[in-house]
Amino acid sequence: MKITNSLAAALLALAAAPAGAAVDGVAAKVNGEPVLISEYEKTRQAILEQYRAMMPDFLKQKDAEKQLATMAMDKLVDEMLLTQQAEKLKIKVYERELEAGVAEIKKRFSRDEAGRPVSPEKAEAAFAAELVREGVSSQQFRERIRKQLMVRKLIEEKIRPQVSAPDEKEVRAYYDKIQLAVKDGTEAVKGLEKEELDELAAVAQRFKEVTAERLRLRHILVKVDEGAPLTEKNKARERVLALKKRLDAGGDFEELAEKESDDKESARKGGDLGYVFKGWLPGPVEEAAFSLRVGDNSAPVESPFGWHILRLEEKRARQKLRFEAARDDIEQLLANSKFSTKLTEYLNGLKEKASIQFFETGK
Repeated sequence: MKITNSLAAALLALAAAPAGAAVDGVAAKVNGEPVLISEYEKTRQAILEQYRAMMPDFLKQKDAEKQLATMAMDKLVDEMLLTQQAEKLKIKVYERELEAGVAEIKKRFSRDEAGRPVSPEKAEAAFAAELVREGVSSQQFRERIRKQLMVRKLIEEKIRPQVSAPDEKEVRAYYDKIQLAVKDGTEAVKGLEKEELDELAAVAQRFKEVTAERLRLRHILVKVDEGAPLTEKNKARERVLALKKRLDAGGDFEELAEKESDDKESARKGGDLGYVFKGWLPGPVEEAAFSLRVGDNSAPVESPFGWHILRLEEKRARQKLRFEAARDDIEQLLANSKFSTKLTEYLNGLKEKASIQFFETGK
């Protein structure tokens, strides 16, 4: 498994395992230190959720479950090896650094589910409730953060200095590959391993979207299921027509979306859907959206989700991918790739000297 730069950022995540290690099974041992089945299951589930959200097609692969299990175990073993190495090198975390790390996690509880700020007392209570739910004491939590900060320091001191910035030739060569992949697909790019081709495909898709024609949309949704009774569908249609009538009479779209839209997530932002590209929306909705002029509201449009009223806020024409515009992103991408390679090499060195045992997990 190739380890990406996200590992360094993820090291400060609250990955608390349930208490009760005495009755918890052991999934693996790294230099005699156990990896609990509860930790493994939690990590596997987190990775599964990431793929569901970002790469659902991956889960259709025949061996997807096996790959996820391997990813989860690799992640836990890698983190444990790095923690053990940091302790061996006696990397010190000062109290002020620990307090900052704890505060970084606590900040996640400073807003409610709707994104609204909460009082310090409520934030502290929510944080404490999370520790109770996870079965972790405050001291155990602080110790985990301390170890994770040790690993962050290890990475910054031992690995990051080995990563050189990509030069102009490297950046231009990768830019040429992106252009070819955007135009003809990754099969036109020769000499890359499968993992490199997968990464290039993701990058090419990103640049394709960035340069494609795009719309900034708002919508009001009147939700109704495709299989709903006719009476329910008629009610939804009457409601959306009444909302359109209010807009035609001068009603404020954002206010109406906030109060009336059944899409609660976008309703909190006045119906704002952000930028959308062709292929993202259901057919009839996309056709209506791309035919609007800036500032116009659409007639009610039906989709499998119900009825939509759209408002076009901004329209950007298709752009040509230019080197200067892409340079910074490509430099960052190549730097991350070099970091990933060095981190993998470092971990492989630790694994060669380590005693690692795997046990049956049922997965």
